[in-house]
Amino acid sequence: MISNLMTDWLGKTLSKVTIEKRVGTGGMAEVFLGQHTSLKRPVVVKILHSHLATHEILLSRFRAEAQASSHLRHPNIVQVYDFDVTDGYPYIVMELLTGMPLDEYLRALRTSGQHLPPETTLRIIVSLAAALDYAHERGIVHRDVKPGNIILRRENGVIDPNISLPLDVEPVLVDFGLAHFAEQAAMSAPGELIGTPAYISPEQVRGDPVDGRSDIYSLGIMLYEMLAGKLPFDAPTESPISIVVKHLTAQPPPIEGLHPAVQRVLDRALAKDRGERYARAGEFANELMLALFGNEASRISATIPHEPLSSLQNVLALLVEQAETYDHVLPSSNYPARAAVAALTRLAREAQNEARSLAEVYETPKPADHPFSPREYEVLNLASEGLTNKEIAYRLGISERTVQFHINSIFNKTTTNSRTEVVALALRNGWIGGSDRPD
Repeated sequence: MISNLMTDWLGKTLSKVTIEKRVGTGGMAEVFLGQHTSLKRPVVVKILHSHLATHEILLSRFRAEAQASSHLRHPNIVQVYDFDVTDGYPYIVMELLTGMPLDEYLRALRTSGQHLPPETTLRIIVSLAAALDYAHERGIVHRDVKPGNIILRRENGVIDPNISLPLDVEPVLVDFGLAHFAEQAAMSAPGELIGTPAYISPEQVRGDPVDGRSDIYSLGIMLYEMLAGKLPFDAPTESPISIVVKHLTAQPPPIEGLHPAVQRVLDRALAKDRGERYARAGEFANELMLALFGNEASRISATIPHEPLSSLQNVLALLVEQAETYDHVLPSSNYPARAAVAALTRLAREAQNEARSLAEVYETPKPADHPFSPREYEVLNLASEGLTNKEIAYRLGISERTVQFHINSIFNKTTTNSRTEVVALALRNGWIGGSDRPD
C-alpha cells in the first residue's frame, strides 16, 4: 500500500523540488531523485512513511531534528537543504552525492578476497570521526552509523573496488536525525527496535538514553569490519535478535594477526560500558593512528613488509595540501581557525618527515639496485613511458601533487633537473628498461 501511495509523488513539486524518479525504499522512507528549481541542481528527497508521524508531538520533534541537521556544515556530512511535512508525510531535501555506498564497496572487496589497506581504513575513520565530533558538539547523535549510511563521494571519475581508493574520495555520513525520529515514533510500539542489529550499541538495545558514545561504538564495529573483512556478530545462521543479544553479552572475537596496539584501541571503542569507551570520536581516531603508524607499531620486526608507508606519505601530502587550501580561504580575522590550521600544517609536515625516515629504513632497495622507494620507482617507470603527471596520478590512484612530490624526490636523489635527464640516467644504470626489474 505504501509503495502505491508513494508512486503518486512522481511529477509533483515539494519545496521547489520536482519529483522525477523513485530510486528506493526502506523501513523509514521512500527515496526519490528530483530537480530543485531554484538551486538548478539534482537533489535527493526522502519522504518518510506516514506511520512515523502519527501525532503532533512527533512532528514537532521531526521539525526540530531536521532543522538542527540542516544547520550542519561539514565536508563529511550530507547537506540538508529543506524539510517539511505534506499530507502527513515528513520529507527532507538533501544534496545528491555521486559515488558508491561504503557497504557496497566493502562487499565488493570481500567478494574478490581483498581487505581495505590500513592507511585507507584510517583515512575513512578519521574523516567520519571528525564529522561525528562536529555533530556531537552541536547536540546531534546519529544513532545509526553503518556503512550503508556512508557514501564514498568522488566528484570526478568512478570508484573501482579493484584498485586503491583514490585520495580524492571522501566518506560522507547521511541520514542524520532520521534514526532519532524513528526511535521516537517507535515508542508507541512496545518491543520494536530501531537501529541496525549488526552495528547497534548496547545502550540502544536496552532502550537507555544515548549520547555520542553510542555512535563511537557503531564506528568501532565498522572499524572491526574493515580490519577483519567481516562483522563480529553476523553469522549467516544467526537471527537479528541473537545478534542484538551479543552486543549486550558477548565480546567480539579478537582479529587474527592484528597488532596488539590496534586491538586495544578497538576493544576500548567496543566496550559494553560506554563509560569505558572514548569520550570523543576524534580521540578514538587519534589513538588508532598512533597504533597503526606510531612508535609502538614502528617497532615491529623489519622482516614484516611495510607497504603502507608509501601510501601513508601520499595521505600526509594530501593533508598538507588541504591544510594549505584552508589557510588561503579562511578570513584573516578568524585567528583561532588560522592558528589551528597552522598547527595542523606543521604537524602534518613533521609526520611527513617521520614517514620518509621510516621509508628509508624499510623500503629503500639495496644500493646495487636503485636509490628509489617503491612508489618513486613506479612513478619513474611511468614517466619514462611519456605519461603526464595527471596520467600517472590516474594510473596509480594518487593526486597530481603527490606525483610531483615523488618526481622532485627522484630529482634530488639523482641530482638531475628534468625528466629527460633522469630517464637517460636510469637507462644507463639499468634501473629501468629490463623485464626483471623489481616492482
